[in-house]
Amino acid sequence: VEAKSPADYQAWLAARQKAAAANLEDPNKVWPLAELVARGEKVYTQNCVACHQANGKGIPGAFPALDGSAIATKDKPGHIDIVLNGSKKNAAMAAWGKQLSDTDIAAVITYERNAWGNHTGDVVQPKDIKAARGGKA
Repeated sequence: VEAKSPADYQAWLAARQKAAAANLEDPNKVWPLAELVARGEKVYTQNCVACHQANGKGIPGAFPALDGSAIATKDKPGHIDIVLNGSKKNAAMAAWGKQLSDTDIAAVITYERNAWGNHTGDVVQPKDIKAARGGKA
């Protein structure tokens, strides 16, 4: 045990928190499926649920379902592209590449590929998103 003054403790704590935050957002960190799914569910709830709905069924005629869709169960590169850059077919699908971090995009795609009836077991890592951006995080 090391005793520290309140000022030294605050400096130590700030350094530890900064290091933890940097590790959390490290695009080279390899995340386990369960952690990505948990984080992805939060990202989905904050950003995607209004259109694609909590059950992943979307709104017929307006916003496509993700539950059981080919984009969320088969075409992983296409899934990454549409979340990063929006849809070329459906202008309502926003491009999230400028709003969300590599980790958040990887997490939400992993969640969508493993939620509801989608049980692909696919994991999308932040490095996959960084690569899809052309190496620019």
